[in-house]
Amino acid sequence: MKLYHVTTRDRANAILRGGFKDGTANYMTDREWSGAWLSDQPLGCNEGLPLDAEVVFEIELDLPQGAISDYEWVEEGKPYREWLMPAALINRHATLRESGAEDRRESD
Repeated sequence: MKLYHVTTRDRANAILRGGFKDGTANYMTDREWSGAWLSDQPLGCNEGLPLDAEVVFEIELDLPQGAISDYEWVEEGKPYREWLMPAALINRHATLRESGAEDRRESD
């Protein structure tokens, strides 16, 4: 399964050195959530990413798609899918390939 993570150069370097780390926030809900965001396509700044995001990680997960269904954030009308997954799960099952921000999705 191929997913994507778009980030800044500094965060990309940290991921390459030590793996993904769980971020914790409310994400416009009434509770805290933790994990690392992945999507089914490279996202752009209109999807809430930092304006200085310049690195796209293409992530191959050695997991069947059903294994991550509990982490999917479903929002009606979105033209993409995204998951908030535990960093430890990503680090254990991911192979990363880095590409540039030009691979990001063009937002409407």
